[in-house]
Amino acid sequence: AAIDTYSAPWIPAVTATRLSVLKITGVADSCARRVEGSGFVYAQDRIITNAHVVAGIDQPSVQVDRGRREATVVLYDPDRDVAVLYVPDLGLRPLQFASRPVDSNADAILLGYPEDGPFFAGAARIRDRMEIRGPDIYNDRTVTREVYSIYGDVRSGNSGGPLIARDGSVLGVIFAAAVDQQFTGFALTAAEVAADARKGASSTAEVSTGDCA
Repeated sequence: AAIDTYSAPWIPAVTATRLSVLKITGVADSCARRVEGSGFVYAQDRIITNAHVVAGIDQPSVQVDRGRREATVVLYDPDRDVAVLYVPDLGLRPLQFASRPVDSNADAILLGYPEDGPFFAGAARIRDRMEIRGPDIYNDRTVTREVYSIYGDVRSGNSGGPLIARDGSVLGVIFAAAVDQQFTGFALTAAEVAADARKGASSTAEVSTGDCA
């Protein structure tokens, strides 16, 4: 695992959470494309990630220490860019969402599998918490989301991974990197994903993941 040297005090939090942060892969047949991203366990046998990570995929899988496990998408929200995967008997400790937001300049750390590589933990800093208007994952309509703007090394593949606080609680779900500003990314806040997270925690029925995003 790569850990930024500035984040040495965060090592206990990373150690405590890393087994619950998983790589997600799949093939979107409609566009003949292999897709990969990150996600994390947040409830029993449930993994939260971005909708665009699993868009168009019939059978995503997650990488665990014992190999790969097939997953079922049980919640798919292309407006908010959230999806929930169900893996029976996954047996990994759920991470807890933070009970309240943090202020600008708060330190954080982002976890995930950027560029289809190994687990990575990178130092980050909260720039701002705000509501932003932008397109849904299909560019069909404009939606409003509460997000953190963060300073950190957000790369392709970090999508769906957690942004954590020093105590290991999840501040938000990484979903995008700025296209016009280096080392700037965005995370959906814990409050923004809360409704989908609650719904997905008790869902077992497979839902459609639509078309490729």
